[in-house]
Amino acid sequence: METQAALKSVQGVKWRRWGGAIAQFLLVALIFGIAYTQDAIFHSPENQNTKYLIGLARGGYGLLQQDWMVGTLDPLPVFTALVQVTYQFLHAEYAFYAYYFLIFGVYVYSLVGIVSQVYPLRNNRVRLGLFFALFLIVHCLHLEMFDGDFDLGWHLHAGVAQQYILGPVFQPANFGAFLLLSIERFLRGHTWVAVPLLALAATFHPAYFPSVGVLTLAYMAVLAWRRHFKAALGVGMLSTVLILPVLSYMLVTFQDTTPALAAQAADIIVNQRIPHHSIPAEWLDIAAYIQVGVVAIALLLTRRHLLFPILAIPYATAVFLTGLQMVINNDFVAFIAPWRISVFLVPIATSLILAWGVTAVTRRWPRWCDRHQIFLVRASLVVILTTVIFGGLSQIEKWTMRDETVSMMTFVRDTKQPGEVYLIPPDVEDLRKFRLFTGAPIFINRKTHPYKDVEVIEWNQRLERAKAFYEVRRPPQQCRLLKREFRKDGVTHVVLPQGLIRRRCPTLTELYQDDHYGVYEISARR
Repeated sequence: METQAALKSVQGVKWRRWGGAIAQFLLVALIFGIAYTQDAIFHSPENQNTKYLIGLARGGYGLLQQDWMVGTLDPLPVFTALVQVTYQFLHAEYAFYAYYFLIFGVYVYSLVGIVSQVYPLRNNRVRLGLFFALFLIVHCLHLEMFDGDFDLGWHLHAGVAQQYILGPVFQPANFGAFLLLSIERFLRGHTWVAVPLLALAATFHPAYFPSVGVLTLAYMAVLAWRRHFKAALGVGMLSTVLILPVLSYMLVTFQDTTPALAAQAADIIVNQRIPHHSIPAEWLDIAAYIQVGVVAIALLLTRRHLLFPILAIPYATAVFLTGLQMVINNDFVAFIAPWRISVFLVPIATSLILAWGVTAVTRRWPRWCDRHQIFLVRASLVVILTTVIFGGLSQIEKWTMRDETVSMMTFVRDTKQPGEVYLIPPDVEDLRKFRLFTGAPIFINRKTHPYKDVEVIEWNQRLERAKAFYEVRRPPQQCRLLKREFRKDGVTHVVLPQGLIRRRCPTLTELYQDDHYGVYEISARR
């Protein structure tokens, strides 16, 4: 009886510890998530308008199943499945915000865990409080410097080339937080948990393949250095096996149709669609050099720690391949963007520097810190609370903000019918959200592009045709384009900005007009 009672007591303690840990995780996720903020999914022109499109269409959202882009090959099958299942069973956007809060929690937990392996934070509430306050500042206080080229609240936790783990909305890139969690687990000796976490990140976002590769190599190098050769080999094999399903899918699905078509498509994506991600000359600026320097400082701080090779191998790989690309100018290297590795290096490096600073101060003046311990903790809490309050106010503003496109899109959302396809200005940023806001299919826009070579080429042709239509300054020519070119491709409606509304065209029937946009039906008979 006594043994059973003792076992129950131990189990009760374990459950309470687990419950406390989960509650703490959720609280930190909530605090950081409110401070960081999220864009409203159906009101924001960000990446979700591309990443959610196929999943929402398959889930039955609006009439998106009729959109040409939805019929293209899916580069994000697992994320698409998550979006589809979420919409089908929950039928609300709020789940996506909840997913992001969990990602926020993983992100903070991982970074605190990583730096705690180097600097003693968790056993000292003053250090931990100061660290978390500074951590929120470098993630949420958007203080611009160097003529606006460097943003304190962005460039100290994002990667180079406008790549990032955390961004305005929940999207595949956020799963890079599991790269951080993998590093944290490896540092704590949980190697066989760390490797599946790497695969999880790449499974949701195949762009993380280079990051998974270099981190796997780093783990293997550490284990081999410690003469754990079998474990090193096992890590390499396990990582390969776990990423093989999505890697095989990508290789088979997006194999080249012909070398010439593949080269043409790569040129379109790299040099026309995403040069800000793909071409070093486009993104190498003062912010990028500061980020490179931040990681170099972190390497210096960890030179005697196990974390050093885990940072040094990816850092050296990214720097080398960036330099190589600047010499060879290869579209394939540009497309895979090996410098995306920086998305986990920079936040780790920044967190290490913050932890070093907090630790250095408390060690340099230990008596003063002990005497003013309550004050320092309260000051940290004030900073944290202030950041959360301003984040909450910013969040409300984001969710209630309306731009000049909303009235027109509301009309389309409320009146759309099966079989309708809308021609919209392809380069207007606020119209990127047209599909998700209205649930109506469109002819094309610049933001959302496919990846299969023949589809990329067709997308580009559609884009050029749409651009040409809105650039034409002769109304009769526009009328002919609508009737002869776009109508045969299934376009039934056109959205015109105010500057083009007054040009009369017998092909068009006005359905809606405001001070900024008009919606017109294209007649097939006139």
